[in-house]
Amino acid sequence: MKLNEKQLQDFQKKFGNILNERDIITDHDTIAPHLVDWVGNISGSSALMLTPRNSEQVSKILRVCHEETIAVVPQGGNTGSVASGIPNGEIILSLEKMNNIISIIPEDYSITVESGCILSQVQDAAQEASRFFPLSIGSEGSCTIGGNISTNAGGISVLKYGNMRDLVLGLEVVLADGRIMNNLKRLRKDNSGYATKHMFMGAEGTLGVITAACLRLFPKIENKVTAFASLSNLDATIQLLETLKSFSGELLSSYELIPKIGLDIALKYGDELVSPISDPQEWNVIIEYSDTKNNDNANDSLEYALGNAIEKGLVCNAAIASSLSQAQNIWKIRKAIVEHQPKLGGEIKHDCSVPVSSVPEFIRSTTQKLIDYLPDVRPVPYGHIGDGNIHFNVCPPSNYDPDTFKQNTEEIREIVYGNANSFGGSFAAEHGVGQIKKKQMLNYKDEVELQLMKDLKNLLDPKNILNPGKIF
Repeated sequence: MKLNEKQLQDFQKKFGNILNERDIITDHDTIAPHLVDWVGNISGSSALMLTPRNSEQVSKILRVCHEETIAVVPQGGNTGSVASGIPNGEIILSLEKMNNIISIIPEDYSITVESGCILSQVQDAAQEASRFFPLSIGSEGSCTIGGNISTNAGGISVLKYGNMRDLVLGLEVVLADGRIMNNLKRLRKDNSGYATKHMFMGAEGTLGVITAACLRLFPKIENKVTAFASLSNLDATIQLLETLKSFSGELLSSYELIPKIGLDIALKYGDELVSPISDPQEWNVIIEYSDTKNNDNANDSLEYALGNAIEKGLVCNAAIASSLSQAQNIWKIRKAIVEHQPKLGGEIKHDCSVPVSSVPEFIRSTTQKLIDYLPDVRPVPYGHIGDGNIHFNVCPPSNYDPDTFKQNTEEIREIVYGNANSFGGSFAAEHGVGQIKKKQMLNYKDEVELQLMKDLKNLLDPKNILNPGKIF
C-alpha cells in the first residue's frame, strides 16, 4: 500500500526507532532527483526516502514494511534506462549511504563491498591492490554495485569478462520479510545445491534487497591498445570478429559497432572530437585489446590481425591509437553517440540482443521494416556487437515534428523487438525490463518461464512490497 499523510507520520515514528533522523527524508527538493529516470521518460512520486547505513537497518525496515504491507522501491545510483528504480508512491529505500569497501583479498582475486559503492570506487580499489575489476559502463562514476547486480549490467568488456552475473562470487540479500541471506563467500566453486544468489541478479529489486557483494577480480591490465576500423560491408563485422579472435586469443576485450550516422553525430555535436580515419565507411568498429603484460604483444597482434583483414577485403582502412589522447578520442566518439542522438529531433531507444552470427541480417531487416513503416526514418544501430547486443535506437526523419514522432513509439518498438524475437533474440539485453518493457515481457517471454518467475515472486514476496509494478 502507499502512504497517506497520517500513515506517513506514523511510519516516520516507527522508522525513527531504526534510523537516525537525518536518514529519514521527507524534503521534496531532496527527494525530487530520485523521482525521474535517467533517460527522462518517466517521473514518479514518493513522500518518504529512507537511507539506511547497514544491512541490519535494512532488515528492520523491511520487517516493518512486511508487517504493515508497505511497498518500497530499492534504489542505487538511479542511472537505469527502464525506470526500474522509479517509485509510484512507494517509499524509496536508497542504499547510497552503504558505500564501504568491506575487504579486498588480492590472493583470492576478490573484493567485498556494500551495495551502495560506486562502480568507479570499486575499480579504483582494485587498481590500488594491483588487480582489475572489468565492468565498465558509461555511468560508472555514479551507478552503484547493487544496481549493477540487480540489472545484470553489461558494458564494453562483456566479450572478455561476461556480464555482472559472471563477476559475482557471493551476495548478502535482505528478503521481503527482513530475513538476511548471508552468502558472502569468496568461493569459485560451491556445488551445494541451488545457486540461490543468481535469483537476485537481474531481478531489479523485486525479490530481495542486495546489501553487499563479493566480486571477482582479475590480474591488473598493464597495456591497452585501441583501434578504429572501417569495414567493407556489414557482414564484415562478424568476419572481422572471427579474424581477431583467431589471431589474438584472450587479448580481445571490446568490439563496438559504430555506424556512419553515429560517427557523424559524435563529430558534429561532441566536444572537439576528430575522426580517427580520413574516409570512414558506412560501418565501423572500435577494437580494444587488453594485456596483463607491459610489452608490444597486444599492439603487434592487433596490427597483424588488421593487416590480414585488409588483405581479405574485410577492412577498408584502420587506425591504431598511438597515444592515450588518440585512444580517448575514439572512446569519446562511442560515448558522444549516446549523449547527442536526441539532437536529431528525438530518439526511441532500444536495447536488444540476437545471436552474434545474426547481427548483420537483423540490422538490415529491422532497418528495412522501419523504413517501410516510416520513410526516411533514421536508425542508429550501435554497440556491443561482439556479444550480440545492439542498441537499435531510432531517430525521426529530418524536420519531422518530435511530438508526432513520439506517437509512433509503440509501433517502432514492436518492429525492433518483434524482429529481434524472430531471430531468437531478446528485447532486454542489458538494461532490464523495469516499467518500460512489461508489454514485451508478456508478448515474448516463454509462458512457462514467465509463470515460474511469477511463482518465485509470490514465494519470496507474497505481499508484493518489493518494487511492485516492475517486470510484471
